Amino acid sequence: MDDRAHWLSLSLRLPVEGVNEYFASEEACENRLHEIRWPNGPICPACSKKNFARIKARKPYSCRECKTQFSITSGTVLHGQRLGLKTYLCLAEQIVQSKTRGSLPTVHGTKERYGIAYATAFRIRNLVRKDLSLENGGLLGCCICVNELDFPQDIDPTSDDYLRWLLTVQQRRRWQMLGIE
Repeated sequence: MDDRAHWLSLSLRLPVEGVNEYFASEEACENRLHEIRWPNGPICPACSKKNFARIKARKPYSCRECKTQFSITSGTVLHGQRLGLKTYLCLAEQIVQSKTRGSLPTVHGTKERYGIAYATAFRIRNLVRKDLSLENGGLLGCCICVNELDFPQDIDPTSDDYLRWLLTVQQRRRWQMLGIE
């Protein structure tokens, strides 16, 4: 798929009200990640079993089979990250919107917006951009892209026709937002 088509398709699948409003709390973000990562319930990353206990004090799971402790972010791009999940989802939305326009949020802007150190802003911006660049937007893209695109079956998603179709959808949405139809 064309790079522009990739970012535009992610942009068109974002929640209309924005990620910050759509995922009103950290718990809502965690629920979405849980739904995307484990649609049929948690699975131990070590032994692939579903026999686990929940450790209430710290939120991780403990596998009853192999005794491995794991969390919702274990083994993902978010493993070991210290900022809240909502920060990553909001940054992912910001990157998608910027990349649709052909740019990337500045590190300084990211630092100021999220109240983090410059080095942290640089690291997480690149981490999130890299994940979003994966097919279907990676884990973060799947979390923030809540709307489906119902594109015509006769269009190949790797073709120029697909990009033209995405641009048409984008234009229609702009007109709708302006009350022009």
